[in-house]
Formats: sequence, C-alpha cells, structure tokens
Amino acid sequence: MARISVSLLAAALLAVVSMSLVPILIRTTSANEFTIGVARIAIALLLVSPVALWRQKITTLRAADWINLAVVGAVFGCHWLTYFISIKTANASVAAIAISTYGIHLLILNWLIKKQQIAPLEWLAVLLCFVGVILVAPEFSLSNQITVGMLIGVVSGFLYACLPLLHQRMIAVPTATRAWGQFLFAGIIFFPFIPMTDWQLNTTDWWCLILLGVVCTVIGHSLWVKVSSELPGVITGVVYYLYVPIALLTSFFWLGESLTWNKILGACCIVGANIGVALFTWYRHRKI
Repeated sequence: MARISVSLLAAALLAVVSMSLVPILIRTTSANEFTIGVARIAIALLLVSPVALWRQKITTLRAADWINLAVVGAVFGCHWLTYFISIKTANASVAAIAISTYGIHLLILNWLIKKQQIAPLEWLAVLLCFVGVILVAPEFSLSNQITVGMLIGVVSGFLYACLPLLHQRMIAVPTATRAWGQFLFAGIIFFPFIPMTDWQLNTTDWWCLILLGVVCTVIGHSLWVKVSSELPGVITGVVYYLYVPIALLTSFFWLGESLTWNKILGACCIVGANIGVALFTWYRHRKI
C-alpha cells in the first residue's frame, strides 16, 4: 500500500485548495480558453523546466518514458481544453461539479483496464452520480448553454480520471520530470490554437493568468502529480472532493453565481457517490 505521511496529506490539501481557484479565475478573466491554456503552459514550463533539467536528469529517460510522457501530456492537454471550455460555456460552479464525476470515471476505468470487480453498491454510486448530473443540468437540450458546458465538463472529468492510471505506470520517473513532461506535451495540444489566442488584456486579466500559471498550475498540479501517485486512492479520492464546496462557495460570494437547491442536491449526489466509492474500495481492500 502507498505510504501515508503528514507531509503528503498537507500537499494534497494545498493542491486541492489551489486547484479550486481555477474555475473562479477563468470566469474572472476575459481571456479565452486558448489564451488561458497557452499562458498556463508557458508559465509552467518557464518555472518547472530549470528544476527538471538541472536535478532530474532528463537525458536518462528511456524511449518508453518519453512515450508515456507524451501520452500523459496529450490527455492532460485535452482535459485542460475541455475544462476551460466547460467553465466558459456554463459557469464556474457547474464546471466544478461536472469535473467531480472524476472518481466514478476512475472506478469504471479500473474495471475496464485493471479488471477490478464493481460491487452492487458501487454500481448504485454510479447511478447516483449520473442522477446528480441530471439534477444540475437545467434542461435536456443541447441548445442550453449550461447543459452543453456540463456535458463537456463530464468529458473533462473522464480525461482527468485517466491521469492517475497513466502516472502510476511511470512512478519510477521523478515527480518534477513527470510534471515537466505533462506540461510540455500538453503544449502540443494547444499549439494549433495559438492563432485563436487574444493578448489584448487588462491588468486584472494578466493577474488572473499569472495566478493560474503559478499557484494553480506549478504549485497545484505539480503537487497533485506527486500525491495522486504516492497516496492511496481512498485518500486522494476523499480529499479531492473538497474542491467542489470550495469552488461553489467562492463562485457564489466572488462571482455572484446562483446556488440553487438543484445545484446543491446534484453536487451532493455526485460528491457523495464518489466519496462512497473511495471509502467502500478502501474497506473492501482492508478485508482482503
């Protein structure tokens, strides 16, 4: 079983708090999703590259490591792009709820890839999660912008669930190197969209991009790469869902987004289902 320490738990909490600022900052800035992606990757590479190049000996990576880094980066880039579009299309709180389907996606991926059996209670959690999605979506119509943004967020949650599995395949590669490779190859996903970026931004927009790049990306994602690889899934699965209440409350007080009972109930269904799966998985493995 993965090692548990106070420092890793603290790192997990710091990562989640920093990442919970993402939807708020993206809604605050007028920069579009392509500008945000390019800026975050550029800042991340600027700050992470010296550490990765100097301390982690990138030249020792094998061909298989480079292939794994490319796959991780591509999936991560697609996750970012769909998440940014979800936030811009719907709003910060709906996108945060949508991406929180991550744990259910991870359960299903483990079933498909690792052949881990899903118990009846876990299938019930899957059903509860999608009931939550239905509750949050305002109507069953692709003409509704919030519904479209919600669905794109669910896709982003699936892509995000793929990342721990991919990182676990290359646990021997140092964290800084994996984070660097993830950002580097994610840049390839955003490269074709560079002509669609817009840099005519005001001071607030630039500050949002800087915070997104430094706090949410370099600090938040680098820490999450480490803890999601080294902590047991039940711990990261529970800690991660602090993301949702933080994002909901911040979007309510900072952005003035509505906090309806449907949204609260839907979020509770999704978060409850995911935490329930994490705890049930932990309990089942303890009995083995």
